[in-house]
Amino acid sequence: MIAALLSLALQSAPLARPTDAAPFRGEGQMRMFDMICGRIFPDDERVAAGMAKIPGARPLTPDELRTYLKNDPGRGWIMPAGTSRIVVTIEAPPIHSCAVRITNTDGVIDEGKWQQLLAAAQARSGGGFVTLPVQTFEVGDIRSMASGVQKQGAGGAAEAIYLIRSTPKKPGFATEIRMVRQLVAPQR
Repeated sequence: MIAALLSLALQSAPLARPTDAAPFRGEGQMRMFDMICGRIFPDDERVAAGMAKIPGARPLTPDELRTYLKNDPGRGWIMPAGTSRIVVTIEAPPIHSCAVRITNTDGVIDEGKWQQLLAAAQARSGGGFVTLPVQTFEVGDIRSMASGVQKQGAGGAAEAIYLIRSTPKKPGFATEIRMVRQLVAPQR
């Protein structure tokens, strides 16, 4: 069941709607993020089982995983998505996170659909989120812009959902779009 739902997330066909409108920008990535990070995560074993059943998806090698998680523990998968690739990573606690990245983009998504997805994710998590101001930061030759929501729980628990666009400052390079859900367990 999970594999079928994840496979649907990758399909480029438009969502069922009364018109023949074209698919919205970022549809496959948003569906993947919603299913994996919004509905299955934080059950890492169910995420892994579902990813193993997606045609074309393969686990990241240790070197590839280090590209995304640096020295943090976790696991990940990569799969083709047209001229791009979708990369799914799960970072192990203490900051437990699920991210879905798509590479080789122009950095544009359907912002209205993202806001709908974000609102649904907040509702599933019980609400209480606050919107974070957009932040821009640079690391080396990469300029990133992050937006999102977060909520604080009892005992230091926290949850956040981010949209991050990272673009090399050198002309001619594409933008990576990353959607992230982070969970911080309460301190004991």
